[in-house]
Amino acid sequence: MSKIINEEDLVEIRQKSPLAHLKIQDDTVLYKNPSRLVCPGCKKHMKHYCYHCYNVMGMDRSQVPFIKLPVGLDIIKHELESDGKTTALHARVLAHEDVKVYNWNDMPEYSQPERILMLFPGPDAKKLSEIPRDSFDHMIVIDGTWKQANKIVRNTPLLQRVQKVSIEPRKTNFWRHQQISENYLSTIEAVYYLYMEYAQAYDLKEGEVYDG
Repeated sequence: MSKIINEEDLVEIRQKSPLAHLKIQDDTVLYKNPSRLVCPGCKKHMKHYCYHCYNVMGMDRSQVPFIKLPVGLDIIKHELESDGKTTALHARVLAHEDVKVYNWNDMPEYSQPERILMLFPGPDAKKLSEIPRDSFDHMIVIDGTWKQANKIVRNTPLLQRVQKVSIEPRKTNFWRHQQISENYLSTIEAVYYLYMEYAQAYDLKEGEVYDG
């Protein structure tokens, strides 16, 4: 069981956080619920949220931010990517009306793949600022290691027909150590920056700055 963090330590944690510059809802409730609880859906012991049922745990849903996305998102997850470790499910919990998560083998048969944007780097990937807004209706993010993501894209003919989009390179703030590069983002970081660049490309007026 994790210990409950006092208010003084909580202030220090927030001040040192790499996310301190973001507009973040009060997260005190997370530190007041250090224990794992039984999910009412699957009966498994989970902390903060259930990564099978997407229920929040130890708090009321009103205490968790609800995010409305400007365009729907499907996360295609490699079957070997652990539900307990992936950050992709955070997007599903926070934006449950607009985000769906599928295992690779169960991904939808999109009827118009040419109207889908897939976040995936490569020579044929464009920036959002280069893509007309009326050319797509949905977005896809691949969840897995770089090797797993490559396999998903390479071995899925449907994904060869979607539009590819890339985001600006950034340094990860994710705490879990990985041995590739500091520019390899966690899935939830990639999702955040994808929608940030969406706002910059399509929503902000000239001179406005994204404050998200």
